[in-house]
This record gives sequence, structure tokens and C-alpha cells, in this order.
Amino acid sequence: MQIETDSYVAVQLLGQQGKLDFDSLKGMAELVQGSFCFTALDEDNTLYIVKGSNPMCLLHFTELGLYVYASTESILKKALQKAGFHKYPFEVLHVEEGTILKIDRYGFLTCFTFEVQESFRFGKWYNWYDELEEEYYSQQEELLLEMCSCYGVTEEDVLLLLDYGYSADEIEEMLCDSNLLLETLCAVRCEEEFCCE
Repeated sequence: MQIETDSYVAVQLLGQQGKLDFDSLKGMAELVQGSFCFTALDEDNTLYIVKGSNPMCLLHFTELGLYVYASTESILKKALQKAGFHKYPFEVLHVEEGTILKIDRYGFLTCFTFEVQESFRFGKWYNWYDELEEEYYSQQEELLLEMCSCYGVTEEDVLLLLDYGYSADEIEEMLCDSNLLLETLCAVRCEEEFCCE
């Protein structure tokens, strides 16, 4: 029987098992409702990445023995440029939905998979998609709408930017730069008002 749960409860369930390994992470991931991407670090400095339907980009700097990740490649590359890491060669590692990736402290990778539950893939909007059968937001846009309040922005602001033609990647970058976001929203609102006059 599938149990509907959110990420907070799933993490609590993982903690109750008292271990962090592929089996416990698989069990947790198959319980989570909605889109997600979890990371966990154990006491041996082994990093686990549990990739649901949330966007995620993972880069490997072989020369430096370094892995870095963020929600999108554009955000990651912008951060790397600011930190000076853009000068080093890297490889983009594509992590598919339903993958658990283990990176040990020596940089060795191991992969495992879990079953993605179709009925919960789109979280609370799943039935809305089915019922309307019309154009709907991508998973990345859905995530922006879900998380925008954490950045002091309303869903209406994000919808305005999407309707105006900004991509989800561009909006995500704006969320990391509050000045740019406010300037863009102000410009879009001014143009909207001008067009309505």
C-alpha cells in the first residue's frame, strides 16, 4: 500500500531507521509525495543524492576532485564564475529521476534506483492537470511557484514574469539576486500599466 507523505515526515522516517544507506533512502524516496531532490551526508562524509522530479545539475571537476550541484546548470555556472571555478574543466553528470547517487569521501560514485510513484509525481497539482487538460506549468515552474514565498515573492509575481516571457531558469536566477528581481518586476509592471492605458 502506498503511503502519502511529505518530505518532512519522510526524513523523520529515515531518522527512525537509524541508518543511512541505499535501502533506507529507497524506502524514504518511495514514500515522498510531490517533486523532490534530497541530499544527505553521513558521518563518513559520504554524500547521497536522491533525485526525484526536482531539477538538479551535478558537475564533476576531475582535476580538483570536486563535485558541485545546484538546481539548474545556469545557476551553478553563475556561482562558479563568481567563485573562480569556471577556469577549470568539468563534466556535467546527468542524474535521472529515480536515482540515488552515492559519492564517498574519495570521490567514488555508486548508483541505485528507486520506483517513482506516478500518482504523486506532480504533488497537490496532479488532479488539476488531469481535470483541465490544457497547457500547464513545467515541473520547474511548478517548483518556482511552490518555493517563491521563501524569497519574499508572491505566486502572482512569478506568474507575471512567466506570462511576460521569462523562462523558469531566468526567474530562478532572479530569485538569487533580489535587486535584479525587484528591478525586473518593476519594469514589467510599468510596461503592463503602460499597455493598459
